[in-house]
Amino acid sequence: MSTYQQIEELGDDQFVQEWRQWHQDKDERFASEYGFLSITSLNWLKDGNTIEVSDFPGSWSQAGDTVTYTPAAGKVVTVNNLPLGGPRGFITEPAEDANVVVVVYRDVHAELIKRLGGPNQYAVRVRNPQAAKRVNFKGTPAFEPSKRWVVPATYKPYTEVSDVTVDASLDYLNHVEQAIGELEFELEGKPQRLVVFQGHGDGQGLVLFRDGTSGKESYGGARVLTFDVSEPESIDHIDFNRATNLPCAYSEYATCPLAPASNRLDVAVTAGEKLPA
Repeated sequence: MSTYQQIEELGDDQFVQEWRQWHQDKDERFASEYGFLSITSLNWLKDGNTIEVSDFPGSWSQAGDTVTYTPAAGKVVTVNNLPLGGPRGFITEPAEDANVVVVVYRDVHAELIKRLGGPNQYAVRVRNPQAAKRVNFKGTPAFEPSKRWVVPATYKPYTEVSDVTVDASLDYLNHVEQAIGELEFELEGKPQRLVVFQGHGDGQGLVLFRDGTSGKESYGGARVLTFDVSEPESIDHIDFNRATNLPCAYSEYATCPLAPASNRLDVAVTAGEKLPA
């Protein structure tokens, strides 16, 4: 990770060029074959009930923490590249969120997921690389990159991790995130603080924040910054130019966590990604 001084020493053209390459790479990853833009439906299960999903053959039934998928007659479906000859049950631990299994029919994927923070815990999420949102994706608009938004900062890890419940992009869900530290910095002469959550990998910090552009130029629920926290003392800045949208800014089928009330900045951060077109 570059230091604040190294970024300051970059020429303006090189700074912009590096940002454009980073943003292009990010959009290409986001538009991958089975990424969030490929999702075509989100179908919640109820304990004791059986459902059929319109865009994937077969049926799904839940009994407690076991979900059983039954293939439709005459349809060849696979799990881990092995064909299913009949019903298959999938079990997860009672107290964990999980992406449980992916069932494949032709080029369509049905993903069984578990999310604890709502009235129904299991859902089938279907991904199709021919989804209109993926096929028609033209990239994510963003504010022009500027060194103004590379801000000196100090990261202070907590001595003890704590759980924080945050809202989700779906009204009937919430998420429990692990708070691992804080970023302290100034914007427009005012001291600011953002809580840092545990990211998706070891040594990754994740910041969900809102600001004065939220719900206007940028997505209202949150934008996100990720960075390496494995060496806390080496963190000396925040680059708001690299604030990205959550998947829920693009898809109503995403189950994203939103920014906590403590992470609302009272200034307009005119950097990073804007609302998707």
